[in-house]
Amino acid sequence: MSFKLNYSLIKALPFIFLLAFSDVTGKTVNQSYNGADCTLLNRAQVSELHKIKIHHKTLNNGLRIYVLENHNLPIFSLRLVFDVGAGDEEPGESGYAHLFEHMMFKGSKSVPDGDHFAAIRSVGGHVNASTDYDKTDYWSEAPVEFLDRVLWLEAERLNNLVITESNLENQRQAVLEEKRLRIDNVPYYKTASEFMVSAWQGTSYDHLIIGTEEEITNATVNRVQKFFNQYYRTDNAILTLVGDIDPETAIEKIAYYFSSRNEYSKQEPSLKPNKAAKFPKSLEQNNTAILQAKSETRFDPLAPFPLYALGWHTAGKDNRDYYAVELLADILLNHDASRIKKRLKDEQQLVFETIGFPLTFEKAGITALGMVPHSYADFAQIKAAIKEELDKIRIDGVTEAELCSAKKHRQMLILKKMSSNRFMAELIGDGVLFFADPRHSISALRAYRKVDNKAIKGIADKYFHEDWLALEIVPGPGVRLIKWLMETLPRSMSKSLEESFF
Repeated sequence: MSFKLNYSLIKALPFIFLLAFSDVTGKTVNQSYNGADCTLLNRAQVSELHKIKIHHKTLNNGLRIYVLENHNLPIFSLRLVFDVGAGDEEPGESGYAHLFEHMMFKGSKSVPDGDHFAAIRSVGGHVNASTDYDKTDYWSEAPVEFLDRVLWLEAERLNNLVITESNLENQRQAVLEEKRLRIDNVPYYKTASEFMVSAWQGTSYDHLIIGTEEEITNATVNRVQKFFNQYYRTDNAILTLVGDIDPETAIEKIAYYFSSRNEYSKQEPSLKPNKAAKFPKSLEQNNTAILQAKSETRFDPLAPFPLYALGWHTAGKDNRDYYAVELLADILLNHDASRIKKRLKDEQQLVFETIGFPLTFEKAGITALGMVPHSYADFAQIKAAIKEELDKIRIDGVTEAELCSAKKHRQMLILKKMSSNRFMAELIGDGVLFFADPRHSISALRAYRKVDNKAIKGIADKYFHEDWLALEIVPGPGVRLIKWLMETLPRSMSKSLEESFF
């Protein structure tokens, strides 16, 4: 590998930054289409992107390192991602991956509880972590002169994390409190989340990331330590570093701090569950999660008004359909000019608002739409309107203007991430984790541009059909009574009253 200094990112980032914050989103899908290539970058700019050099080294202990220099500002972003998430948890251990996101900040032999945060924040830096079904990642940002401090902190807790009954109990209670505050006592959230995971029943994604209260409560030091030993290993981790650094020097520093973490060679090999095997056979054959349609009405005493939701089982990140699904979701659901929002809110005035929320993980996805209905609108009427829009796309596809706008929107999201050290580190790490390609974000720009109308029609027929997930959330009895009374009024009067309240 080459350690030659590379300044291509410095040249590329200014135009990426300008594009990321330009008024691309202000263009609606109705804007006239002039037949131009649906790309935000000209050939010279694309050429500059392809010159970006990502330096790589894998240590003897299995740690994969990716370094990208960017000398625009005297700062760096470091991301350490472990190939473990809620989808890797064994029965009876739901919530363990998220629990460890907390435990990693509870102190090591040389760093007392709370000092990891303090050591980085005291020099003006930022630090945090997140967990999803496929990964757990930890990130830090700081002035470049404190790179050694951050590397030492990360290596120290990986080598010497302290797991005791005391700090386990402390974080067990913290997680349970988080569950109560952010899920259990939030209108719609718990109801919708439980419905979502029930739609993945029998797969690795069939439980909430935060876990169940019973299984978190029953976590023991021995089981938690076993989870740590199995997954928090250098051969199960990817370290990405982006910032004002010399790649050769940075890689030497990383190797210095992390090379001592080589005990895994003396242990049993890491045994990650076969996530694909937990999905229906159709996923293993076709790389597509084709699960059962589902329709339910659920009562939510915290809900202030009714909520309707429709969802479709769609493609995961490892599926070649992923890019076309994202584009069609944008055209249908995901912005103010989307087809379904215009149809339901502006034209037929059946809903106050719609919001699209795609949930995409490694092996599967759900593309969903939430709707706040007017009192005079029933779910059947709304479903009929949505079905009509889907049928149009299956038969005729979408307009070139719609498709071009969606392509530019998706490219903009990637380019905006590229303008940030922190998110560029994320793009590189996720590219390695999910696609074995640190430059996958650049490939994704091309993949979105290549989707044509034929692919969109095929995706609509394959995924966006009436075998959908339908959820009606019913509010408390007082609101139900008000809704019943409003339904007895003329439509114009009830609409006027609703708008004055909501």
